Amino acid sequence: MRTKYLIVLGICFLFFTCQTEPVESETNVNMNKGKGNQNNNNQNDDDDDDNADFTECSIIDADRSPFGAQQPASNFWWSETPAGDDYFDADTYFSQDADNSLIFREYDNGTARIIGSTVSGTCVVTVDVWLKDKKSWNEWQALGGDHKKEGTAGNASNSEDMHFYVIDDELSTVTASGSDCVQEGDFRLEQRPDPNDPNTPNFGAHIGIGGANFDSDLSAIGLSTWGWLTDLDTGERLWLIDFNFKIECPEDPGFSGCETAYAKGNSDDDHACFSEGGFNNWGWNIGPISEGSYTYDVYAAAGQCNINNGTLVGTVTIDYNDGNASATYDLQEGYEIQEEHFYAGSTPYPVKNNGNYTVAPGQYYVEDPLSGDIYVIAHAVVCGEEDDDDDDDDDDDGNGGAF
Repeated sequence: MRTKYLIVLGICFLFFTCQTEPVESETNVNMNKGKGNQNNNNQNDDDDDDNADFTECSIIDADRSPFGAQQPASNFWWSETPAGDDYFDADTYFSQDADNSLIFREYDNGTARIIGSTVSGTCVVTVDVWLKDKKSWNEWQALGGDHKKEGTAGNASNSEDMHFYVIDDELSTVTASGSDCVQEGDFRLEQRPDPNDPNTPNFGAHIGIGGANFDSDLSAIGLSTWGWLTDLDTGERLWLIDFNFKIECPEDPGFSGCETAYAKGNSDDDHACFSEGGFNNWGWNIGPISEGSYTYDVYAAAGQCNINNGTLVGTVTIDYNDGNASATYDLQEGYEIQEEHFYAGSTPYPVKNNGNYTVAPGQYYVEDPLSGDIYVIAHAVVCGEEDDDDDDDDDDDGNGGAF
């Protein structure tokens, strides 16, 4: 049986394991379409995921053992006092709900990322935290690093089970909004204790079995790290924060995991590889097309736009009528979509606020209303059924591939 998916207005449905795009090189379009000021510097913003594949996992709130009722289940702590002496104030703990959740991505290039939102009362904290310089316990020790053991799981954990990172303070941001926030606004995030201070221990961010220090599940993979929220402009250290959570990863579904997929045009002159627009990413834009209904093949893992390197996973039908556009996927049996992005507009590629073209899927949009001939890009992350031949491919850690 085929599986059909409908996307409208470029919405991304994000679940578990997927893979990312290579970083794009920007192409300046030298225009201002009401999306911000022009920028003629043709400079990489580094606003997309790094040039690496990643494993994506869900984040589970730690149950705050051994403190129980004194501290609610949470994934994030934000002190309301400079000294951090409100550790048993329930209002300082943030957790997930139906509208707010976090995900964890670990890349194959030694970086990781915590993304999403978490909430306490009316205060919603949106995080985009990058971790860098992954190290084993032996490598971490050789650099003078230590392992901060505390709480039920932390005290029972083995340092050899951990990998260690450092928060990348140049890329990491935290945004708070809502009347219950200590302060609303945008902040940077810096590792605490300072890894460059020889007078303080270097704990970094640890991840592994028992890594969620304050949780009762001694067998769960988790992460703990500590930081300062800093002033975005001056770098002044403002508040203490902690991350403490469990991480749950899906089993590898096979089909080489999950792969990036794009729709490809039907003739030589109705589409273009992204490289023709000056980008490093692979993928295609399609157009210009007039109003009507069009069906295109969808290829996964077709690096450099070479379909001989990829897999035909199904088709997508683009419906463009009355100023609106939508995409409906019809996948072959054995494949499912984990993530979708859709662009439809009057320019060959989406335009960023700085006036540059982009092909980063997270910045796709549908112009409203559409008119005349348009271009479209249909992107998905497609996962396949588990392949028994991959059963022996776990990494040496015994942790199922990630970490």
